Amino acid sequence: MLMLLTACSSSDTTEEPQPTMLTIYVYSPENPVITRGDVGKVDATAGESQVTQLQIWIYENTNGNTVGYLSTNETATLNGGEGAVYQIPVPDDFAQNKPNVDVYVLANVKTENCGITSLPDENTSRADLLANVKIIEAKFGLSSLVTSVPGDGLPMAGKLLDQRVVGDAPVLRVVGTTSNIATVPLTRAVSKLRFVFANTTGDQTLSITGISLNSDMIPNEEYLFPQSQSLNYNSTTAYLLSSPLASVAQKDNPAIYVYNGQTAQEYETLLNEAGLTQTTPYYLRESDKKIEGTITYEVDNVDQTPATFRMSEPGDFLRNHSWIVYAYYEGLSGMQISVVDVTPWEDRNGSHTIYNW
Repeated sequence: MLMLLTACSSSDTTEEPQPTMLTIYVYSPENPVITRGDVGKVDATAGESQVTQLQIWIYENTNGNTVGYLSTNETATLNGGEGAVYQIPVPDDFAQNKPNVDVYVLANVKTENCGITSLPDENTSRADLLANVKIIEAKFGLSSLVTSVPGDGLPMAGKLLDQRVVGDAPVLRVVGTTSNIATVPLTRAVSKLRFVFANTTGDQTLSITGISLNSDMIPNEEYLFPQSQSLNYNSTTAYLLSSPLASVAQKDNPAIYVYNGQTAQEYETLLNEAGLTQTTPYYLRESDKKIEGTITYEVDNVDQTPATFRMSEPGDFLRNHSWIVYAYYEGLSGMQISVVDVTPWEDRNGSHTIYNW
């Protein structure tokens, strides 16, 4: 009887069908792809590149229907190398028809670092994702300056639009090219700005008494997936320096620290190892304005004519860029200022474009 029952039990067993999985490849922002600058790449700090939480949405391109969603804190592989492969279960009818898809990825998007009270989840539609996922005024703005990477990391985003899906159940992939899986690049949603100072060797004492950004420079909010919405900007001058920088470091020839054709990392290393006086970094929302501001300073406790700094063009202060303002005192010539964008791109297979630090 036992043998009969065993046989009956065996014959009634049916295997559960395997869910169809769509494969997505995501890489972290410290791994550059294509650069447009001529300075080179700059290493990000570990914190600036850290991914603590990842969310992926797949929508049908034509109608916005949700295909799949993944939320995960398993980011060790992503943080440890070029990127990571994620698989998302998709419905059977999608697997049969394989319509083109839009892929949206967010990293480190939390209430604490973005200010969003209603965080996106598996029920978020494509329209809601585009319209409501943003960094609000109180985060990465001018009213409460962010001078170090938050515990949740810097918010990041990435997307691929109208991508073809290939393969057969149970494994599909976003095609990218005929030979390579499509990759979603993560881009930091903020930029970094810092100030470096030097004084010419001599008897004079140089003190930096203030650093300010003009009004109408930084938008009051930023969409994680850029839109064409009209934005409001800071209506008053913003002051970045919390306390004066007294007795700026003296150098025999401070002009040698002006950017002069080095790679970006060589230039960063030159400044960091020179013993110059520096501010903290300021992490700010991107802006389409021509960023301008003022540095006020004293020589031997006497106020001097303020010096101004500015970007080259409107829109230079894009997300995922790193800017250095280097200012040095040259005696009779006053304060000399150099503004350098050390966020170039680097070629990687020539198939994607992304800003990187």
